[in-house]
Amino acid sequence: MGCNSLRMSLSALLVCGATVVGTATSAFAVTSPDFPMAGFATQNGGTTGGKGYSEVTVDNVSDLKSYAKAGNKIIYVKPGTYMGPVEVGSNVTIYGYQGAIIAQPSTGSAMKLSGSKNVIIRNLKFKGVGAHDDDDEDCLQVNHESKNVWIDHVDVYDGHDGNLDITNASDYVTISWTKFSYTSASSGHQFSNLIGNSKTKTSDRGHLNVTIHHTWWADGVVERMPRVRFGKVHVANNLFDSKDASYCVRAAIEADIRIERNVFIGVQKALDLYTSDGAITAAQMIENYEENVKKPQSGTGTAFKPSYSMSLTDVSTQAKAYALRDSIKLYAGATLPDPGASSVVTPASSSSAKSSSSVASSSSVKSSSSVAKSSSSQGTVAGEATLTKHGSGSANQEVAQGAAITEFYYTITVATGATVTGLPQGVSGTLKGSDFYISGTVASSVAPGAYKYTVTTTGATTNASKSGTITVMAGSGAEPASSSSAKSSSSVTPRSSDSETSVSSSSNKVTEPVEVQNVSSSSEASDAIVAVMANRMNLAVSGREVAIYGLGTAAGSVQVTVFDMQGRLLFRRNVTGQNNVFALPGAGSYLVRVGTENHVVKAR
Repeated sequence: MGCNSLRMSLSALLVCGATVVGTATSAFAVTSPDFPMAGFATQNGGTTGGKGYSEVTVDNVSDLKSYAKAGNKIIYVKPGTYMGPVEVGSNVTIYGYQGAIIAQPSTGSAMKLSGSKNVIIRNLKFKGVGAHDDDDEDCLQVNHESKNVWIDHVDVYDGHDGNLDITNASDYVTISWTKFSYTSASSGHQFSNLIGNSKTKTSDRGHLNVTIHHTWWADGVVERMPRVRFGKVHVANNLFDSKDASYCVRAAIEADIRIERNVFIGVQKALDLYTSDGAITAAQMIENYEENVKKPQSGTGTAFKPSYSMSLTDVSTQAKAYALRDSIKLYAGATLPDPGASSVVTPASSSSAKSSSSVASSSSVKSSSSVAKSSSSQGTVAGEATLTKHGSGSANQEVAQGAAITEFYYTITVATGATVTGLPQGVSGTLKGSDFYISGTVASSVAPGAYKYTVTTTGATTNASKSGTITVMAGSGAEPASSSSAKSSSSVTPRSSDSETSVSSSSNKVTEPVEVQNVSSSSEASDAIVAVMANRMNLAVSGREVAIYGLGTAAGSVQVTVFDMQGRLLFRRNVTGQNNVFALPGAGSYLVRVGTENHVVKAR
């Protein structure tokens, strides 16, 4: 096979000295793989929802309420905001399109399961009215002996009394890949999840079998992640990093909690033992990862052993724990594909984001215009959108040429996506579920000056905007910009006329192309080879081979780590030199970490 053939393997390409040039960057709307059901919802005969019944698609609240209450149906919910309460019957699946929001009214729940049997709820946002210290209902409620319930990939925030409670002898419930949070709409009682609502409710004994896995308690949550009375609850492979947390899991009267392989970062207490109401059966801490937890708690007793099998990610080291953290942050919430859509991560837009040649001045600096939109394009969301800033990075910050900004993000409500304009080259916006992240490394060629950017929601009746400024300072050896001469590079991807290999021939495509996403800065796909460029480093994939090249050797070796998409470590190695090729173990999705950069790779 000669070096002119485009069917050569990546190994052969590198031996021939070829360089695969990456495409210009643009942002992705992350779409989660469709992970299978696990935990207690698989017990007691299993949970099938509306399987075997007819399907219907709704686009108005009247139809949604009617079909949901009647049950015996698979219901697809089109984008838009639907005012609750939505009462759910039995034998029903409710699955949302991207941008489908169930809103909580000023009193009552957004959605309520009361005595419901065999229910699946997936890919929906539940917007509460705001948590306040007064008596009302939860945003999403599982109540009155509801049984066999799977709640998966939902985003619940600002519940009036709680975000999601499971009470009154409800049973065989799994909550998975879900995000709980509170925003500035909440002013108190930011207590997310209650399992068992009273110390006197002894009829709950033998019930409240609940599994919570791959779920994220994010900023704003103060307590109850969850708080448990009487139930057997398996809390496994979850992420707790709310900067507002006073405690995470609370064990109360006759609680039997297996707290296993979770990640606790920067919280006050991972576990609280509340014995005032009566003796705790068990609250066993098993192989968890704790970082900057101010008041460690070793737990008490020996918890139950689950009646089901469930593969859990090892979090015994920081690298393994961070891999699980990153996976949960990427996929928790309403991040599943639309009904009938592929679960492959795909670009949000086919347009390339390019920087323009610009002139820096004391008053204005032209910059690149990067766009990130959600993959959903079905209609407009009724209502007024909001953007709420989170994260450690300031909306206004200074950064040197060639340095990374401190990441921050905006939580989006009542909208399908967002765009950003005005960022310096190398910094971009990326939509992850309902959060729009601003991150990246400023290109070393960017002209120093003040880059005013604007983030704007898309897809709402009334969109919202937020602005800030990234001030780029001259790096070492760089000349300060003048009002007439400082220019940035006009191309995102550096090219060399003697090293570029074209891959545009439609008759000679590389076999078995795979799709690659750079989580930090994202990328677009070519027909033949997908390549991601970050400064000097390139990553390309063909079939099950991954090539990493252009690392440079001055700084020594670079660590490459590969995880599956559950965050389990597959292998780690240190690489040196310009050309490195290794094989993935099989078809599927993988997280490939090169140094501190993350790339999601999907091989067919």
